[in-house]
Amino acid sequence: MIKMERKIISLILILSFSLLVVGCSQEQVEFDKVTLGAETSLLTAAVWVAEDQGYFQEQGLDLTIKEFDSGKASFNDMLNGGVDISTVAPTPIMFNSFKRQDFSIFATFVDSNEDVKVITRKDVGINSAADLKGKKIGIVDGSTSQFFLGAFLIYNQIFKSDVETVSFIPSELPSALQNGDVDAIVIWEPHAYNAINLLGDNSLVIPSSEVYTETFNLMVLNKFVEDNPEIIEKFLMAVDEATNFIKNNKEESQTIVAERLNLDQEIITTLWDDFKFKISLDQSLLVTLEDEARWAIENDLTDAKEVPNYLDYIHLNTLEKVKPEAIGIIR
Repeated sequence: MIKMERKIISLILILSFSLLVVGCSQEQVEFDKVTLGAETSLLTAAVWVAEDQGYFQEQGLDLTIKEFDSGKASFNDMLNGGVDISTVAPTPIMFNSFKRQDFSIFATFVDSNEDVKVITRKDVGINSAADLKGKKIGIVDGSTSQFFLGAFLIYNQIFKSDVETVSFIPSELPSALQNGDVDAIVIWEPHAYNAINLLGDNSLVIPSSEVYTETFNLMVLNKFVEDNPEIIEKFLMAVDEATNFIKNNKEESQTIVAERLNLDQEIITTLWDDFKFKISLDQSLLVTLEDEARWAIENDLTDAKEVPNYLDYIHLNTLEKVKPEAIGIIR
């Protein structure tokens, strides 16, 4: 009887101690709060996958995602203190590099030669790039759309003065083309797909895959990364894990992104192979930023006269810790 009582007491003590340890462990788990500004597009697929698979939580991050219609809007919000990290293409980075030096790119996480498209209406007599002369083209000022059009015109030997540009917010461009407010638009996915759907047989996508390779990049203010290097490292590890998941689970990744963006699975499946999901910091990114900066200077889109040193806008330390083999920048 006494032995039995001792066993019961021992079990109670062991259970009580175990619960105490678990309770203490739970209290010690503190998640780092961080806010991400993300464009609601396929470019940000790795973020949606990481969110769905719980990779941010696994890294100890309490992530809040703030959605934007463009990378430009996301980036501007970060510059104004609205979010900690933003997703953005090179053009907004380039324009802001003439004004300030307090932000950095800490990784590229996707690239594409097909994301941005020139879409026209056949019923206004546009069947090729040459037919754009004298036409009205809808763009998004200060974004990849604006630079892409400039590069597209040069590639097709068309003077900037030969076309008229009108600026819209991204989501307005498909209907602007459908309603005849413009004769063509330059826009990224999924807005491009929406425009093609609206026009049906009256739409034409002018080939442009050789014009520009778009990258989507992760940005942070220098002060934030200086004060929170571990948060940036955890964030990048989660996104890198998501890119690996995408490579090994194509169909499941497509479903995750389709549901997250509230798009038909068919749209995602059709566009998916246009994107290459991987973590990197390549020399080509610096070349792109320099090319865009020269374009802005030559076209009087900035008062600056010299191209910035874009190495000053690259934060390498985090990627060196997470995935050093992904760095291709010459230093």
